[in-house]
Amino acid sequence: MPIPHYVASKLTMSEAFGTLGTAVGALLVLSAVLISRARTPLSSKDKLVVMWMLVCAGIHIILEGYFSFNHGTLAGKETIMGDLWREYSHADSRYLTSDPFTVIMEGITAVFDGSFAVVTAYGLLADSPIRHPAQLITSLAQLYGNVLYMATNYMEGFRYTNPNPQYFYGYFVLLNLPWIIIPTYLIVDSVKSIYHGMLIAQHATSIKKVN
Repeated sequence: MPIPHYVASKLTMSEAFGTLGTAVGALLVLSAVLISRARTPLSSKDKLVVMWMLVCAGIHIILEGYFSFNHGTLAGKETIMGDLWREYSHADSRYLTSDPFTVIMEGITAVFDGSFAVVTAYGLLADSPIRHPAQLITSLAQLYGNVLYMATNYMEGFRYTNPNPQYFYGYFVLLNLPWIIIPTYLIVDSVKSIYHGMLIAQHATSIKKVN
């Protein structure tokens, strides 16, 4: 599909990844500061979950939010995030053509997944019971959205993806794989925690009724 307003990226591939890596690094530093001020000491696993959720929140709200608001003119945007999205479009050209599914999916991800990721991190840092409901919602939304996103490309024969292994495996597969593996683990973690919590609540209710 021709894109009349397309402007070539100014960033090279290494510069694009360097920029993204710097942003992720800044979010990890913020995570470390917030973890040091947590209401109660966190386990190593919970520290990693805080870091994951805050990195996700930054990516969802800022990067994917930028796409959602600028999808119609993204191909011609002479900005760092415009360059980042043009670089990623080698793995999925739908990002430069305002594909309806991609726009809707990314909009939902930016607003809901990003917001619930922040709530999850807050729940951990504040030792709040909202942690696991928020973690479950966030992870389910991430997994569901990512599976739909990758599966629609698969069902259309990967017509939107550059067959070059660097773009297909390096961008389309590897960059999206964490949002398959980690949410799956966190879904199981939250279901177990909520289930055990309900067992304790039921047991306490039974004892109260007997007394």
